[in-house]
Amino acid sequence: MRQRLLIRAVVRLLMPEEGGSQGPMGKEFRPNWNIGSRADDGQMALDGGFVTLDDAGPLVPGQEKEAVIEPLLSEPWLHVAQGMEIPMHAGARVIGSARVLEIVWA
Repeated sequence: MRQRLLIRAVVRLLMPEEGGSQGPMGKEFRPNWNIGSRADDGQMALDGGFVTLDDAGPLVPGQEKEAVIEPLLSEPWLHVAQGMEIPMHAGARVIGSARVLEIVWA
């Protein structure tokens, strides 16, 4: 059985006046992440990753919560390390970030 890459992180949503989300995110959501990937033409490429919050209730703008990020594809994320700050995107817009606490293979 193949192991899954899981990233424990503190996830924060920006306030609307910072360019962030206008509303809360549920317990599970799937933003895109800027982990440094590049397309063939050298342009920034975003990588998908599911977020599951550790506790019940939504993540509201300006708030941070511990969560698990499960990348859609593990390979692009292999260089991600503890302590990294990863921008979270909705389309091209940065709406928050994640600070990596731990890398787990499950």
